[in-house]
Amino acid sequence: MLRKAVATILALSVAATVSAQSPCFDVALGTNLALTDDSNSPAQNLGFTFTYNGVAYTQICVCSNGYIWLGGVAGAADFSPTEAELLAQAPRICPMWSDFNPGSVGSGQVYFDNSIPGIAKITWAGVHAYGTTRQNSFQVILDASNSVTVTYGATQPLATTIVGASTGPGAISNPVSFATRPVVITSDTFSETITTAAGANFAYANSKWLFSPTAPGYVVTDLSCTPNSLPVPATSQVVGAGCPAPAGPSLYQLFGGTNSAPDLSGLNLTLLPSGGTDYIAVPNISPAFYAGSTTNLLAGDDTTHLVTLPFPFPYNGGTETQIYVSSNGFLTLGATNPGSGCCSGNVATMLAGSPRLSGWWEDLDASAGGAVYADLDVATGEFVVTWNAVPEWNATANVLTFQIALSPSGSMTWRWQTVGGTGGPYLAGYSRGGNSADPGAADLSAVNGATISNTVVRPLAIAAAAGSRPGVGTTFTVNASNVQTLPNGVFCILLISTEIPGGLPLDVLGLTGCTAYVQLPEIASFFNLTLGAATTTFPVGIPADNSILGVSLMSQAVSDDLTANAFGYRVSNGLRWTFGL
Repeated sequence: MLRKAVATILALSVAATVSAQSPCFDVALGTNLALTDDSNSPAQNLGFTFTYNGVAYTQICVCSNGYIWLGGVAGAADFSPTEAELLAQAPRICPMWSDFNPGSVGSGQVYFDNSIPGIAKITWAGVHAYGTTRQNSFQVILDASNSVTVTYGATQPLATTIVGASTGPGAISNPVSFATRPVVITSDTFSETITTAAGANFAYANSKWLFSPTAPGYVVTDLSCTPNSLPVPATSQVVGAGCPAPAGPSLYQLFGGTNSAPDLSGLNLTLLPSGGTDYIAVPNISPAFYAGSTTNLLAGDDTTHLVTLPFPFPYNGGTETQIYVSSNGFLTLGATNPGSGCCSGNVATMLAGSPRLSGWWEDLDASAGGAVYADLDVATGEFVVTWNAVPEWNATANVLTFQIALSPSGSMTWRWQTVGGTGGPYLAGYSRGGNSADPGAADLSAVNGATISNTVVRPLAIAAAAGSRPGVGTTFTVNASNVQTLPNGVFCILLISTEIPGGLPLDVLGLTGCTAYVQLPEIASFFNLTLGAATTTFPVGIPADNSILGVSLMSQAVSDDLTANAFGYRVSNGLRWTFGL
């Protein structure tokens, strides 16, 4: 059924194309080497003899960082390209030596193929530059005539890249430039060090070169070809949030690494007191970002600062008169020092300790730039703690600006001006602390009306099972969690269809706080009896059909719960699938 549905979508929405006679990339990629960050493959048999610098090689090892070791033994998986290391280490060919991470979430992979006699093909297909989601696609073909063919797509590596080759320890420096081709190289060792601005394309993007051996050296010429793209990596992406709205003594979200991509910059969220100890989370009612900071706490790296509030702050049926501010992006209520929280946001610590508001809890270093301020905003009466242009530790180019405001009325506000990072995890949110129950992470950018109370409510949620993705010819596993207990939660349905852009609120149907992300009627559905089990699994077979590469569909789950809303159902977040490798 899914195969037929996908074919129908393609027929309606994808224009037919004529295969190019000479595509730039060979899209038959072969075997996924399953490389991760800074890793080498085992020895790969070429299937022929490749001669370089007079040495006959029958095996290679492939490094995730954009180079190929000649021979069956790999050197270090080096992520810092320098000419000195190129000359000193084992023989290798470097189509694009930079810092890549095929192990990051959503990254493409590195492939090896020797299925055609006399040819060995190595492909970096949509691999992320380390700490980013910038994709990099390039391909190297070694052949039995000892030629090397290199194809570059629209790649975006990190700042420094080396293109070249080295005969190994004792090699002599031989800088070259590939800017104007053909290039005549009279040595088997050669290299060009290239600087690429952040987010810019590689200098030689969208080109294809042939290295013809002259023993020693090479003549490098351009090859004419029709631009094409490599198959995209299969990915899944959580979209929006499920219902009912999350509730519990905490409201938080983790970012970076394998968690959500940072998306809070420019947003604000306020917790309004409700019923003495509860709060309602409401977005976009906060005044503008307070820009009058003057009281510098002189924060450094991993420091905490006891601050006396200018008014008694109403909290949990009483008042607080002091807070502790950490240089690492959070504050706690009360006069108990929580520690600096080095070196990343930690949910368990937040739930266990004093009441905590995390603006952007990570490893920040105010000794390297920016400052942390604590001031009374006389215009609004709020007490405002501001982390202003504070950089990440050991990454001073990435500066963060955000603030937390406490109101005499008891409300608490986050204002995120610029937040993000190069790694993670990062934590934003609130917890009552005191070993409180964990309601699970929320999507803070989508929260509107969530209740914070001692009653824990978790919205229906779907996500890809660990390590699973919608690759053609595979089984993609989707997990639904937070299904209600009996006598509700008898069944759960997974719907798969085209996407409703931005989602469609369902409050008018009595599904308060729920949003539809799939178009109806669905093109495929799966029914599970859950009988009160909190989680259920949907394994979905993906057709082994390369024509669906790059096609996206949306999925969403529904389960019964008479207590959730007037309609009597829970509805999950959306999960966008992009079919790929």
